[in-house]
Amino acid sequence: MLLKFSKIENHYWKWGFYIILLSFGFLFLTMYFCNHYFFRTNAYDYGAYNFAFNDFAHFRNSISPVYHKGHVKFIQDHISFTLILFVPLYWLLAWLTGSYTLLLIQTLIILFGAWGVFKLVELKSDNKLLPVLAGLHYFLILGRWTSFTSDCNLAIITSSMVPVFLYFFEKRKWIPVALCFLFILTSREDMALWTLFIGFFFLAAYWKEKQVRRASFVVIFVSLAYFVFVFLVIIPIIETPEKKFSLFNYSALGKNPLEALAFMLKHPFKILSLLFINQSGNPAYNGVKTEFYIVYLISGGLLLVLRPKYFLLFIPIIAKKMLNDDPIRWSVELYYSIEFVSILPVTVYLIIASFRKKILQFILGLLVCVVTFSMTMYKFNSEKRVLPWWHTTKYTFYKSTMYSSGYSSGFNASRVHDLLNTIPKTASVCASGRILPHLAFREKIYLFPRIDDAEYLVIFTEEDTFPLNQEQFDQEIEKYLNSPDWKIIACEDPLLILKKETNTR
Repeated sequence: MLLKFSKIENHYWKWGFYIILLSFGFLFLTMYFCNHYFFRTNAYDYGAYNFAFNDFAHFRNSISPVYHKGHVKFIQDHISFTLILFVPLYWLLAWLTGSYTLLLIQTLIILFGAWGVFKLVELKSDNKLLPVLAGLHYFLILGRWTSFTSDCNLAIITSSMVPVFLYFFEKRKWIPVALCFLFILTSREDMALWTLFIGFFFLAAYWKEKQVRRASFVVIFVSLAYFVFVFLVIIPIIETPEKKFSLFNYSALGKNPLEALAFMLKHPFKILSLLFINQSGNPAYNGVKTEFYIVYLISGGLLLVLRPKYFLLFIPIIAKKMLNDDPIRWSVELYYSIEFVSILPVTVYLIIASFRKKILQFILGLLVCVVTFSMTMYKFNSEKRVLPWWHTTKYTFYKSTMYSSGYSSGFNASRVHDLLNTIPKTASVCASGRILPHLAFREKIYLFPRIDDAEYLVIFTEEDTFPLNQEQFDQEIEKYLNSPDWKIIACEDPLLILKKETNTR
């Protein structure tokens, strides 16, 4: 009788988690849809991602015309093969979901990550409530929401797969482990450092188990070998005079990973201090690092001091974040905390599961979710953040601004989409930043003011001027309005569509 009741109780908690999963899945899809539909996605990164996705699907590796200067291929920006792996999904989904396809794929992988958190904590705990709370915590952390500002990003996709990787490793399911590992490893050039430390964590945690010890050594060796191969072989091969690899932004450490490693070995205390101080020299960024630590310590991170072995999982992502030259990367903004928030629920709830008393597990598990939710809602108010100028429109789902265009002039989004649909799919187009992601499934798409051989010019005349300021933007538009080579097709404020005349003299 007790066994039967236990099975019913277990089934009940699982359904609770799947209700949470479906609820957040629906909410996230709604938010992504609204952000894209109401033209809040941007040429960088989503327009560039969509162009590359379409390009790979058609068996091309073109120089991306999205970038407003230089001759740059997508793979020169990040050494990533993820979008190539997604090509079958392009042909399966894009006919129906169009430029929303990558946002759908990203949402599904985020949900897959939540499933990994749930299954891993369920595997390591006999308290059926803790896996549900761990899955809920995964969705409540601030960085999960601020990442919506960045639309679609390889870091969001990849970090969501890490809990799944950890789960399959704990289950000793080696084929799924290998597939997850290779997916993570090849998604970005810097992920090998994270998997390297994950391998060290496995090695420390399961040294006495021969099979797991061997698998840990494989993870460590392959991660290190791949990292070296990428920086010593792949990057030099794909670099061109116009495009050098520019994502190693750690001037305080050296010019390349080898110099950085040497510096860290020689100056460990300097490295430790850099994790906390503002090395930019700009006082506007004082407190940015402190804010990050406070937010995530309060959101459950304090428990890590009880089980220091879990720090191995965080060392590379904290170092990558805090030692970077760009102060924005130190912050709680954008997607720059996404690796941290993807595995924090795993570690926090495994620590809670290690406590003997069920009542203590219950109180702490619930308290972590409540405090995390409170911190997230507090920081949803941009005035409560160190960098208050970052807009929250793309993730404050409870505000009416989520479900409207957000432009000061206002416009009929449905009408704009109807007009965009009149542009032939084979035409070359120059578009402003917020329009470009919708038109990127074509062979040639340029970011205004880069015209090149564009046949159509499609722009919002206000609040969409990047990389120009409004005055420069207006001057550029005026040139084409006064040119006999261009004809006005549509002018419905703020949308302007021009078509190049083929028979002008």
